[in-house]
Amino acid sequence: MESVTATILIVDDDKTNRRVFEAYLDSPTYETLSVASGEEALQACARRVPDLVLLDVMMPGMSGFEVAERLKSDKRTQNVPIIMVTALGDRESRLTALGTGAEDFLTKPVDASELVVKVRNLLRLKKHQDMLAGRGDLLEARIREGNVQLEVARSRLSEAEDRLAQSEKLAALGQLAAGVAHEINTPVAYVNTNLCSLEGYLEDLFLVLDAYAGLEEALPAAARERIELQRLKQEVGYDYLRADALVLVGESKEGVSAVRRIVADLKDFSHSDMSREWKQADLHKGLDLSLNVARSEIKYKAEVVKEYGTIPEIECLPSKLNQVFLNLLVNAAHAIRDGVPGTITLRTGCDADEVWVEVSDTGCGIAPENVQRIFDPFFTTKPVGVGTGLGLSLSYGIVQQHAGRIEVSSVVGQGSTFRVLLPIRQPQAA
Repeated sequence: MESVTATILIVDDDKTNRRVFEAYLDSPTYETLSVASGEEALQACARRVPDLVLLDVMMPGMSGFEVAERLKSDKRTQNVPIIMVTALGDRESRLTALGTGAEDFLTKPVDASELVVKVRNLLRLKKHQDMLAGRGDLLEARIREGNVQLEVARSRLSEAEDRLAQSEKLAALGQLAAGVAHEINTPVAYVNTNLCSLEGYLEDLFLVLDAYAGLEEALPAAARERIELQRLKQEVGYDYLRADALVLVGESKEGVSAVRRIVADLKDFSHSDMSREWKQADLHKGLDLSLNVARSEIKYKAEVVKEYGTIPEIECLPSKLNQVFLNLLVNAAHAIRDGVPGTITLRTGCDADEVWVEVSDTGCGIAPENVQRIFDPFFTTKPVGVGTGLGLSLSYGIVQQHAGRIEVSSVVGQGSTFRVLLPIRQPQAA
């Protein structure tokens, strides 16, 4: 069993409760510190940041809820896991405890086995999070270095403005996306296979344990072996571990399935037209694929409303049109201010000779003097480092390649609508 060395801060105004928790957590791998109030807890954390806080809710002066909020708002202690301990059994109090940022809660009287298991699991989780944080710092340094290199590259891009609009650029991006999807898919497949095997192993292991349980029942109640087995089961929280193990495996498999769906969408997006051949395509499918790829840009900023009409398949280069849709969706998300709930509406329709696709947002809008310039290469109204000013320029070129056109209408403070109009059949010259 993995050994974890950690400092645990126990906060409770009842001296007896503090001694009980210290007894439950009596282990050479844990160092326990005890204080009697919320104020003392904050002082103790200021002197030395613990690895975990066991925090009573109802205390005179500062309540446990207030202490948890203070700890989670402090950069030094915001990643320290908190277990709230409360005699309150109602659902609202539990939700309040979790709403303060606490990772878990226990209800008095506290079960020793449950406490030990939750403490051990949270400490292991914190250890992994600390490792990831260290790697995150390294990644941040590399990103800063990459940003410097990106600025140098951007200065060189102006010398190759015409070449950037060529199809080779999009093909390279598609190949890169496909490569990333492949690299992600391989380790995800390993994890999924191992989880399935682990699930089977656990089921077999539980069959063996059930057989041992039958032998345990056959022993006399006073037998030393039976007493030792019962003590060991209580110490490791056997009943809790058994109930939770298969649940954790099931939830992990669901998470892996979600990752695989995202990777599949990314591969479809990047491979939809690697041959550069004109073909009949469903624009609704391309819109949905682009929406899935842009979901991380949109989901925290706007609700997406689909108002799809009935449209025929059109003759096109699907991957290039997907790039147009992706650019319009990302721009729509960026136009919506942070903290202001927005809406992005996708509409489609057709007439006798052409189909149209609209992307509307409820964002900040475009100033009239900028509307005529938004398709110019390198023109952008975004902050430095956020956009290159190439997305709409490339999109404009792709739509022209399809013998189509882009129309834009915008009102400052109300939002913008981009309409892409495309012929159902390409002229012979295309």
